[in-house]
Amino acid sequence: MQFRLAPALLVFLGSYFPLAVILALQDINPDTWQSGLCLSLRNCSLPRVSHPYLSLFGLLLTLSCLLLTIYVLNSLRCKYPVEIQASKPIPNELISYSFPYIVSFIGVDYGSTGKVAGLAVFLLWLFLITYRAGQIIMNPILLVLGWNLYEAEAQINGHKRVIRLLSRVDPTPGVYLCQAVQGNYISMGVRQA
Repeated sequence: MQFRLAPALLVFLGSYFPLAVILALQDINPDTWQSGLCLSLRNCSLPRVSHPYLSLFGLLLTLSCLLLTIYVLNSLRCKYPVEIQASKPIPNELISYSFPYIVSFIGVDYGSTGKVAGLAVFLLWLFLITYRAGQIIMNPILLVLGWNLYEAEAQINGHKRVIRLLSRVDPTPGVYLCQAVQGNYISMGVRQA
């Protein structure tokens, strides 16, 4: 079972907040960069951006998706006991998330409608591939925030299963409190007392 479309899109878009920052920085007018550092608050001014609406939209959209993803993960109530018998990390496939960053340095410019449309189609295609492959949860932003994905042999309600577990700690054998979210298990790393 995989994430539903809306939560998957939320997680996917949130993972590209750093890309939105890179694109926004690239959109700052060269005159602003040449003016040097602002050492006095009286003489400071906001940087001039060539395409403020696109830059701001990209930043706000991806930041809000990232913050909402973090909020949802932190507000999950992990209350179901899952006995982990063995686990191993699932290698994080970062290359699919790296391509858009590489593309941004090749020449994506908010001033070129064709390049922005091309990037949007590219990201949509990447989303569909990662969604259909069930790999949305393999997200580099979650990795940076301390979450890792594991394949675990688990005992759940008396049945032995192999599950995917998103956890903040390395799940050594024991009973952990988890929450099932669309076929994936999430644990804050809390062992059952």
